[in-house]
Amino acid sequence: MTTILLIRHGQTSWNAAGRWQGHTDVPLNDVGRKQARLLAQRLAAWPWPVAKLYSSDLQRAAETASIVGGALDLEPVQEPAWRERYVGAFQGLTDDEIAEEHPEAWAALRRGVVAPPGGESSRALHERVTGAFERLVEQHRGAVVAVISHGGAIRTLIAHVLQLPADRDPRISVRGNTGISIIEKEEEWPPILVRLNDTGHLE
Repeated sequence: MTTILLIRHGQTSWNAAGRWQGHTDVPLNDVGRKQARLLAQRLAAWPWPVAKLYSSDLQRAAETASIVGGALDLEPVQEPAWRERYVGAFQGLTDDEIAEEHPEAWAALRRGVVAPPGGESSRALHERVTGAFERLVEQHRGAVVAVISHGGAIRTLIAHVLQLPADRDPRISVRGNTGISIIEKEEEWPPILVRLNDTGHLE
């Protein structure tokens, strides 16, 4: 069985302020670095050793992965396919600012359609992260692999595993920074979600 640990990056100042980040390369804040260290301690004691560590190339994920990698004696592999969705005109804005500046897109978002002006489509994001997932499973059969990624990317992959529509925003929360979600894949069976947004190391 192949086990994929999907982990959201640590907190940034934009997370704390409720700003949409997308591809904006915001670093971890001090809280995020502490969260990453607690995550690293937890994974170092994990009963099933992590064989490989991947991350998005955006620095909030890459820095989280670097802290985790130091504890696991693993060199993180940066993979742009695990980036957050590019959110176009939403980048840098809060929900209130989006509602004021882009009322039509905000109304669509409230209906479950994420369509930021100039942004990446839900279908494109779905194809990107499911392709990355399929490559991981093929390359690391039978292993435990950790991926440090982003909320939107992780939610999209989980929605795929749960067979939810690819063109709708899934009603799934992975708001907890450094939360762990786990997908398992048996050889001839579809993948299954066995854990969602576990932040026990922060409690």
